[in-house]
Amino acid sequence: MKKTKVIFLVFVLVSSCSSSDDSQGVISKNDLSNDTTVTTIKEEVVQEIISPEDAQFLLARCLRDKGYDINDPKNGESLRSVLQPVFLATDQKGRDELFETIQICAEENDIPLGNNADFENPEDVADRLDTELEFAQCLREKGIEVEDPSTERPLRPILVGLVQSGQYLEDQIREAAGECFDDLELEPPQG
Repeated sequence: MKKTKVIFLVFVLVSSCSSSDDSQGVISKNDLSNDTTVTTIKEEVVQEIISPEDAQFLLARCLRDKGYDINDPKNGESLRSVLQPVFLATDQKGRDELFETIQICAEENDIPLGNNADFENPEDVADRLDTELEFAQCLREKGIEVEDPSTERPLRPILVGLVQSGQYLEDQIREAAGECFDDLELEPPQG
């Protein structure tokens, strides 16, 4: 009798562990009864916040991986200052492609680009704004009524707006600007 019980238990265990030819190996919706409890596993996504300095290094590395000859920013310089020679050395199509690649790199590395000033050295931003304020003052002395620029609204778009609105001819702005470059001993931008 004991031997029969043991054989019966082994048979029950083997039957319950083996699969029939009908089984598909997955549970379908039809296999679930009202009494079945389904447990789902929820993954928690933790977003790591990176510093602007680290973001610049990630973007520079990504740009190198995509074929651009870009160095890492050094000694407090901004990625913008590293990219500026590349922008100046190419035509508009090349600049558009570079900007598009920067956006792709930012997306791939979960870096919000936001304002371009986010990746700039604050001292560079302040120096550029000081220069633009001096330049705006010089333009006013030359008869071009222009508002003071700010970090949110640089001088160039302000001047473009003056021409587009018809307040001044492009030649008037160019002539006054040329004189201001000389007066302030500044190098005019290329192009």
